[in-house]
Amino acid sequence: MALQPDQVWDILTDPGAWLQFDDQLQQFSPVHMTGNRLQVADRVKVVPKALVRGFVHAATAPPATITTVAARREIAWRQTQPGGFTQQRWQLRATVDGGTELTRHTEVVGPLAAPLGAALAAPLAGDVGAVGARMVHMASTGPDVAQPLTIIAGGSGYLGQRLATRMIAAGQRATVLTRQPTSGATYPQARWGQDDLGPLHELLMDPAGVNIVNLAGKRLGPRFTPEELRLQRASRIVPTETLRAAVTAAQEEGAVVHRWIQGSAVPLWGSESTTEFTEATSPMADTDGPDGMGRLVTEWEAAAPDNAVFVRTGIVLGQHTEITKGLTAMARSTTRPSVDGFLPWIHEDDWVGLVQHLLAMHNAPTKVVAVAPQQTRLSEVIHALVPGQGPRSIPVPAALLRTGMNSIGMEPGLLMGSTRARSIVIDTMGYEFLFPTISSAGEAVSV
Repeated sequence: MALQPDQVWDILTDPGAWLQFDDQLQQFSPVHMTGNRLQVADRVKVVPKALVRGFVHAATAPPATITTVAARREIAWRQTQPGGFTQQRWQLRATVDGGTELTRHTEVVGPLAAPLGAALAAPLAGDVGAVGARMVHMASTGPDVAQPLTIIAGGSGYLGQRLATRMIAAGQRATVLTRQPTSGATYPQARWGQDDLGPLHELLMDPAGVNIVNLAGKRLGPRFTPEELRLQRASRIVPTETLRAAVTAAQEEGAVVHRWIQGSAVPLWGSESTTEFTEATSPMADTDGPDGMGRLVTEWEAAAPDNAVFVRTGIVLGQHTEITKGLTAMARSTTRPSVDGFLPWIHEDDWVGLVQHLLAMHNAPTKVVAVAPQQTRLSEVIHALVPGQGPRSIPVPAALLRTGMNSIGMEPGLLMGSTRARSIVIDTMGYEFLFPTISSAGEAVSV
């Protein structure tokens, strides 16, 4: 974060500030305080923004108690629940550039951990980048306008929002392109579309120059039917072509584009595949993944400029991603898939970190396979998400798993394929993974 530890600490110890920096709280009000700043043994009413569940929680749960206050380093509160408790811990660490690294850990302990975690703790574990962005808005005068502006197309999607909030929190300039701007966003927004390019042109002419991060596209996940493929093409290729034409027109008027980062995907291969996919591997339009997916990705990349940096991403693990929720539900059962292919994955924080690193590099590689360094099979991912579940002895036949995923509209290839992906350039880039192993990522995405 682009704030000094003292500034962050002043915000965290002010009970009146919590509703300003955490929009997932509907109440954080003192019940008993010994001073005007939070101290150990103070009690506060903590209510998550969870509609009916939040109302019930407010009516029945006792106040939380401040359990830890270590000046400019850590603050924590704990709220008792039947047979256990919910606890949230915030930790600060000064960075070499004068900023602050802020981490937050929310946990539920006790026999009701699973339902309480899903119902009440999950809202408290929302995007910490958005928290940081709000804190920066509260305590800083804004970013340095001499630095390039990063324009994020498709920024209203999951990864785009994560990237935007973390850039704002880091004191960087970022604007999200969206067809439908929303109120209350923690990042600047600009409306755009094929027939509405005026705001985009104005952004492209920024005196400090711009970066483009193109993530435009419908979420990959629904089953690859002909209609889904049509929607995917319309949401990815046409906007990319439109964005490229707008950039070209602006460059003819003197606009400076420092870097274009193009979103893409790791292919989905057959369930028995052990072939490695790296930056040196050429995607094959007709054979990569479910019918039509390989051609979709190939056409999406072809629509971008020749000098773009292509970030081919695997499965993204995060507390609120749909794939993580589905894998966690599978992990909580006593079943196990009868297929056990390689599942290329990356934690959402590392994906954001990689993109930020690429934006800051003087000479960036032209292709990056955005996956964690540990090559992991599906069974290992499932175990890491719920490590204490015990043996999963009931095999689910591939045909039944395929039928089940089809019935909920999910593409079976996401879990039934096998792609042994590995990056051969990330080490040379100097990027250090926050979550290099599936065990560390599994712990981070569990509430």
